[in-house]
Amino acid sequence: MTPLEYRSLSGVSEEESLRRFFWLWTMKEAYTKALGYGLGFDFRRVEYDIESRILRVDNAIPDGWRFRRFVLNDREDFYEGVVAEFVGGIKTEIIHENESSEWLTIADAAGFVEKAINELQEPQKEGSLEM
Repeated sequence: MTPLEYRSLSGVSEEESLRRFFWLWTMKEAYTKALGYGLGFDFRRVEYDIESRILRVDNAIPDGWRFRRFVLNDREDFYEGVVAEFVGGIKTEIIHENESSEWLTIADAAGFVEKAINELQEPQKEGSLEM
């Protein structure tokens, strides 16, 4: 973590500090995975200013990125996540999804796998190439 990120974890409750840590981690992980590096990228090069909602890489804001922060509530548990998307041609933005969005769906693992298998087993549609 960067010195700014360490400071953002101090002076707040333990619960808030942990929540902020997960936002830092998921933001860095989403960005570096979108680049294709994941944990192979030096996370200290990426700094997320939680309070200002600004992401910097090597001390500069990268152009063309959209980050969507979201929280999923699953009964008693909640999960924080970030989706990083390079869209180009925009000033980088960080969006906090307050309500469920069309792009995000929640599925249990068994149902998801069953649906995927069924879709893969459907006959190929007219006009598609057969192998």
